Amino acid sequence: MSELTVLDRRNRLYVKILWGMLLLGILADLGAALPLRMILILVVTGTVMCGLATVLTYKRILTGYVMYLVPVVLALLTVLLIVSDPNPIVSTYFLVYVNIALMTLYANYKPILLAGVLGLGTSTYLFFDPKFSERLFPHDSLLYLCLYLVFVTAALAASSRFGAQLQRQVTEEKGQAVAAKELSDRLVDKLESSIQLLSGFSAQQKEDVQATGRISKEATSTFVEMTQAIESQSNAVISVSGSVQEVEEVISGLADGTDRLRQLSADTAQLTQAGSGEIGVLAVEVERVRAIVGGTVQLMEALGEQNARVSDIIGTIGEIAEQTNLLALNAAIEAARAGEHGRGFAVVSGEVRKLADHSRQATGEIASILETVRAQIEAVSRQVHLGQSAVAASHDASRQVERIMSDIAANSERVKSQADEAYASAEYVREKYAGIAGDSDQIAAAAEENMASIQQVSANMAHQNGKINAIVEDYGRLDTLVNELKQLVGGQEKKR
Repeated sequence: MSELTVLDRRNRLYVKILWGMLLLGILADLGAALPLRMILILVVTGTVMCGLATVLTYKRILTGYVMYLVPVVLALLTVLLIVSDPNPIVSTYFLVYVNIALMTLYANYKPILLAGVLGLGTSTYLFFDPKFSERLFPHDSLLYLCLYLVFVTAALAASSRFGAQLQRQVTEEKGQAVAAKELSDRLVDKLESSIQLLSGFSAQQKEDVQATGRISKEATSTFVEMTQAIESQSNAVISVSGSVQEVEEVISGLADGTDRLRQLSADTAQLTQAGSGEIGVLAVEVERVRAIVGGTVQLMEALGEQNARVSDIIGTIGEIAEQTNLLALNAAIEAARAGEHGRGFAVVSGEVRKLADHSRQATGEIASILETVRAQIEAVSRQVHLGQSAVAASHDASRQVERIMSDIAANSERVKSQADEAYASAEYVREKYAGIAGDSDQIAAAAEENMASIQQVSANMAHQNGKINAIVEDYGRLDTLVNELKQLVGGQEKKR
C-alpha cells in the first residue's frame, strides 16, 4: 500500500471527525438555547470548512495538503464553539489539545506543529479577551498556558517524528520482508523449476556427454587416421611441388624452343617470300626460253623442209647427171661408129661424160652430206622438241613451284602466327607455372605446418578425450546432487 493511499484514508477519517465535532457543537448550542444567529454562524462556517475538506479529500485534490487544512478547521470550530457559548467552559478549550492530539494520527510532525501554533494563537486570543479569560483562565498565566502547549506540541511532534521514522523503518522492513518472502517464494519456485529442468537437463546432458565421450573417442581415432592421411597428403604435396618445379623447367625449355621456332618461322617466312620472288623471275625466264625454243622448233622444221627440197633438187641433178652420162655414152658410141668424123664429138662426149660422172659423184657426195644434215636436223629437231617439252614441263613446274611457294609463304605466315601464339602461350604458362611453383612451395610449407598443427591437435584431442571421460564421471555425481535438491525442495513445499 502506498503512502498516498494511507494519507487519503486518514484524510477521510479526519473529515468524518470534523463533521462529528460540527454536529456535536450544533447540538450543544441548541441544547444551550443560544441565539439563532450564533448557531447559524457555526453551521455556515463549519459547513463551508468541513465541505471544503470533504471535497478536497474525496476528489483527491491536494491530498498531501488536506492534513494542514484539518487542524485549521478544528481550531476554527473550537473558537466558534467558545465564542458562540455565552457561558464558555474550560472543557471546550481543551479541544485545542484534542486538535494537537488528533494530528498524531497522521504520524507527521508538521500538522502537529501547525496545530500547536494554532493552539498558541487561540490561547493568546482567549487570554487577552477579559470575557473568556475570567471564565477559562481565572488564575492561570499565559506563560504557563503557552508552556503547556509547547511541551505537549514538542512531545507529540517528537513522538510523531520518531513514530513516523519507526513506522517508515517498519514499513520498509516489512516491505523488505514481504519482498524477501516473495523473492524466497519465487526463488523456491524457480529453484523447483530449475531443479526439474536441471534434472531433465542433467539426464539429457548425461546422455549427451556419454554420447560426446563416444564421439570423442571416435573423433580421436578418426583424427589419428586423418593425421596419417594428412601426412601422406603432405608428402604428396611436397612431391607435387618438386614435380611442378620440374614441369616449370620443362615449360621454360618449351618456351625457349618456341621462341627459337618463332624466330626460325620468321626467317623461313622471309626466305619463302624471297624464294617466291625468285621463282616468279624464273617463271618469266622459263616463259622466254619456251618462246625461244618454240621459235627454234619452227626454224628447224623450216630447215628440214628446205633440206628435203634440196635433197629433191640433188636427186633431180643426179638423175640429170645419169641421163647426161648415158647420153655421153651414146654419143661416144655414135662417134666411134662415125670413125674419123666423129673423133671430135667423141672427145666432147668423153668430157661431157667425165663432167657427168663428176656431177654424179658430186651429187652423191652432196646427197650424202644432205642426208647427214637431214639426220642431224632430225636429231636436232627431236632434241629441240624434247627441249620444248622440257621447257613446257619446266614452265608448268615453275608455275606449280610458284603456287607451292605461295602456299609455303602462306603456311610460313600461319606457322609464324602459330609460333607467336605458342610463344605467348608458353610464356603465359611459364608465368603461371612460376606462380604455381611458388604456391606449391607455400602449400608444401603450409602442409608441413599443418602436419605439425594436426599432430598437436591430435595430442589435444587425446587430452580432451580424457577430460570428457572425467566430465562423464562428474555428471554421475551431479545426478546425486540433483536428487538431494529434489528432496530438499519437496520438504520446503510441505512447510509452505
